[in-house]
Amino acid sequence: MTVDGSETASESESLAPKEITDRLSQLEVGETIRVNGRQRTYEVIDTDTYSVIAEDSAGRQITISQNLQSGGWTINEEVSHIETARD
Repeated sequence: MTVDGSETASESESLAPKEITDRLSQLEVGETIRVNGRQRTYEVIDTDTYSVIAEDSAGRQITISQNLQSGGWTINEEVSHIETARD
């Protein structure tokens, strides 16, 4: 766990890259997501084929982007789990 008590990516269930891509491609503006099992949630504010832009309650934005060579998704770390309000 991290200092604030939230789980780290290694403590949450890792998903296959294809499943992460499928989840991210189905997101719509206004949906809420969690990344890598962390407690902080983000609201999706924009999506396109290779990225998702989301914002937390304090107005901090993140961009989750796909590495076109590896097919993986990253923020400032490798994305190993995406959870939506639907999950």
